[in-house]
Amino acid sequence: MIDIQFIEFYISKKYNQNMCEYFSVSKPVLSVWRHKSFPGGRLKEFMEREESLDVHVLLERIYRRND
Repeated sequence: MIDIQFIEFYISKKYNQNMCEYFSVSKPVLSVWRHKSFPGGRLKEFMEREESLDVHVLLERIYRRND
């Protein structure tokens, strides 16, 4: 199962953004997500934007070589 740490890593590597920018939320909101739970609606939003929740697929997108 995908977790918030992986989502943060993915957004940072792929878009050079933090989660606050990607989801347009404030730092206090992000802190709540980290310490309580990541909202299902935001997970769905991530899945729709990235078209996958498969960690292998997402990692491939980050590290795919553009030869």
